[in-house]
Amino acid sequence: MRVSLSRVVTLVLAGALTAMAAPTASAGLPVERAHHRVKVYKVKVDPRFFGVHDAALNSLSRPGTGSIRLWDTGTQWGQIANAGGHYNWTRLDQIVSAAHADNTSVTLVLGLSPSFAAAKPSDAPDLSLYQDYLRTVMEHYSAANWTYRGIAAYQVWNEANISTFWTGTSTQLAELTKAAYDVRNQVDPGVKIIAPAMVTRLKFERKAIAAFYATKVPATGQPVWKYVDAISLNLYPTDRVATKTGLRPSVPEDSIGLLNSVRAMLAKVKVPASIPVWNTEINYGMGRAATVVPISDARQVANVMRTYLLNAAQGVARVNWYAYDMGLLSTGGTLGNTLLTVPAERTVGTLTPAGLAFTRVQGWLKGTLVGTATQRPCIADRHGTYTCLIRYAHGVGRVYWNPFHAARVQLARSASRKVDQYGATTRARGGSKLRVTYMPILVKSRK
Repeated sequence: MRVSLSRVVTLVLAGALTAMAAPTASAGLPVERAHHRVKVYKVKVDPRFFGVHDAALNSLSRPGTGSIRLWDTGTQWGQIANAGGHYNWTRLDQIVSAAHADNTSVTLVLGLSPSFAAAKPSDAPDLSLYQDYLRTVMEHYSAANWTYRGIAAYQVWNEANISTFWTGTSTQLAELTKAAYDVRNQVDPGVKIIAPAMVTRLKFERKAIAAFYATKVPATGQPVWKYVDAISLNLYPTDRVATKTGLRPSVPEDSIGLLNSVRAMLAKVKVPASIPVWNTEINYGMGRAATVVPISDARQVANVMRTYLLNAAQGVARVNWYAYDMGLLSTGGTLGNTLLTVPAERTVGTLTPAGLAFTRVQGWLKGTLVGTATQRPCIADRHGTYTCLIRYAHGVGRVYWNPFHAARVQLARSASRKVDQYGATTRARGGSKLRVTYMPILVKSRK
């Protein structure tokens, strides 16, 4: 069994860092074990953290896919069940079997409403029909019927704070969440219930997130967050960001800004920080236009690596890239501008440089990210230069970058090797100054 992404508390005694076991799998803040000990943020990354969306399933034949979220995969409610109560398991069985063979965790998104459950796909479905559907699916993929648990997590709904996917009320959504929670407890207590996915890029969407989590379930009077195992945020930033000098393309640091904004709003409505956050969809250049402006391979690679580094540092439990198999739109171009595979070769899944970086950054994170007593790992200095300190079994790694400017950092005296974002390794001179840009670079040293 994989250990979930967590922050490991460390003790600083006599100048040495001594690792301690995490207090819980979803610890929200560093814990102080004794009055004379200093608390330090640390993160050990779970392999399931590295997730994708992938209808073509090419990611499941390659190493490094820890989790897959099933959306736009031919597995919506109405594609599995019909009004007569008959179920077609062919497509979902295919995906679950392939994922299990690759040791990949599966999350199934529930919804949209089929015609026999509501007037429109975005309408709140008949509650009893929703429960019947979930119960049937959960029983089918339970460990009792599959010799292993086929689906590890069920998500209540997709992007429920925009009318494209949800036109019901917050109360109806809360009731749906509680219904999923009840079915899980009855059928398969070992699976997780993931809160409805929420879009975060616009202010009204973020306000809707806070409003939902402040909602109380009418039947119990309890806040809806009591009935979920993880909060789900789709952390796409806007395709362009306004600055003093004009518009610039969005970057991973903008996405983290959205995460922090939502966390602050959730804290105000008293949602516990200990509830894990899943970043269930992420890409860049996702705007209203049918096409987006392509960016260089180097910036795409940087987007992927900085996304996973920063989300790990922020304690996010899972990141599902949308999408491993991004295809060409009928109008030309692609929906997002950071591509893991070549769009014209969607069914083959030919990897792009960014796709190779998806695996490379996993190697970089096979250690423990270390912050300070007051700051999460991957700390930016006053010039905006980031340093991610990673402790490995033998030595230390420091990942450096600056999103917008060239900068210089002084290397540790024991620095010996540099690894660039493409994986090329060269010698490093300990104590020297290194020029860094938006492209992350890993410097390894003894300490």
